[in-house]
Amino acid sequence: MITHESPVADRWFYVTVTMFVILVNVVAFSPSLMNASTRTVPLPLTSIDLAHSLVSVTWLLIFLAQVTLVAAGRRAAHRQLGLFGVLLSAAFIVVTWLVLVEGARRGFDLSGDLVPRGTSVDPSTFLAPSGALIPLGAFVCAAVWYRQRSAVHKRLMMLALLTSTGAPIAHVVGHWPAFAPFALIVGMFILFLPAIRDRVWEHRIHPVSLWGAIFVALWVPVFLIVFAPTALWRNFAAWAVQ
Repeated sequence: MITHESPVADRWFYVTVTMFVILVNVVAFSPSLMNASTRTVPLPLTSIDLAHSLVSVTWLLIFLAQVTLVAAGRRAAHRQLGLFGVLLSAAFIVVTWLVLVEGARRGFDLSGDLVPRGTSVDPSTFLAPSGALIPLGAFVCAAVWYRQRSAVHKRLMMLALLTSTGAPIAHVVGHWPAFAPFALIVGMFILFLPAIRDRVWEHRIHPVSLWGAIFVALWVPVFLIVFAPTALWRNFAAWAVQ
């Protein structure tokens, strides 16, 4: 739990990491917004794509507000904003799934840096990244359940945020392919940031920080490599895009 006796750097760790995640999103998505020639679909966006953009931005900003309130010692305000944050988290998961379905129906993504127009991609492949929404949702639900235990709650919410960085990192690779060899290392480093923080300031790693990161690190490749190619997933993806 963050206290007034905690080192300043420790109390503002979650704020710094959240700002870093926001920066990663800006780097990932701003090129296709600023350079119209890279987009596969001109602006304005469709309603679902616009909803996804608005919900994603709002979710990140509310997350930043929440961790800043805690770091500043304004826990009452943090709790008052909590329900809105949880609803936004649920909305983020829903609209992310819907925008992936919309992309699978089109056959390409709007930015053009992941699946360019004219590329033949099976819906099951296009929807495979949605597997990351499962641990993200699990972390949010667990964080709500453990909302009275701040040490557990804050780590679960941070893991939810860090789990969402998979798509931005993929877009960064799409814009700058030279970054590809480092993408996995950077992704793993981001996931284990809470564990690194625990080791540095508490001299022990909290089980949530460790096993939560390990869960995501194993879940995503297992989902993509083992489950996504199955007939069950292909049939589900075909049904989803109807």
